[in-house]
Amino acid sequence: MRRRKEDKTDKESEAHMKQEEVLNKQKSAEIFPGEAEEIKKKASEYDALWNKHLRLCADFDNVRKRWEREKLELIKFGNFRLIKELIVILDELQHALRIAKEHNSDDEIIKGVGITSDNLFGILKSYGLKIIDAVGKSFDPHCHEIVGQRETEDENEHFVLEEVQRGYFLEEKVLRTSKVIVGIKKKDVPREEVPEEPDIEDKAQATEEEDSDIPGEERE
Repeated sequence: MRRRKEDKTDKESEAHMKQEEVLNKQKSAEIFPGEAEEIKKKASEYDALWNKHLRLCADFDNVRKRWEREKLELIKFGNFRLIKELIVILDELQHALRIAKEHNSDDEIIKGVGITSDNLFGILKSYGLKIIDAVGKSFDPHCHEIVGQRETEDENEHFVLEEVQRGYFLEEKVLRTSKVIVGIKKKDVPREEVPEEPDIEDKAQATEEEDSDIPGEERE
């Protein structure tokens, strides 16, 4: 009997301890109004810092991409000014070749100038130089520069009729515009009014009147 009483007491004591433990947990989990406001404030600050972190990451990524793009641009167009100067030499070689052919110069000279011109163009082409198509194309102010106009048929109006100086691209950028002559619509020239020819009968009558007006002339 005594042992049963001890077991019962132990069980009651254990149940009491568990009840106290639950009450302690509830008390520790209880949030007072002031504490709730503080938690909200901390959560808002955390969100603001997280958003700031995300913006900084996005800005850094954009800067990195811009640096990479500028690096590629520098590599691609770093020789822009140099190639622009070299195409002047290419122009002179092509002009010399044209003059030599027109004056029937020595074949070896023509051949040598032609090879030099082709080699120089080949080297510049390997760095991204391209010829701008001009003749027969519609006038494009980004690629063509008008140096003259010529009257033409309506279908050729605003089209390039002649290229005075060749233009070039360096990759997708215009290195030098083509100097061109474009077609313009023909002007309508007003016709001069031509006096109508009098009839033959009117001519004969006028002649008879003139004869009758001549003084001193005897008629048969």
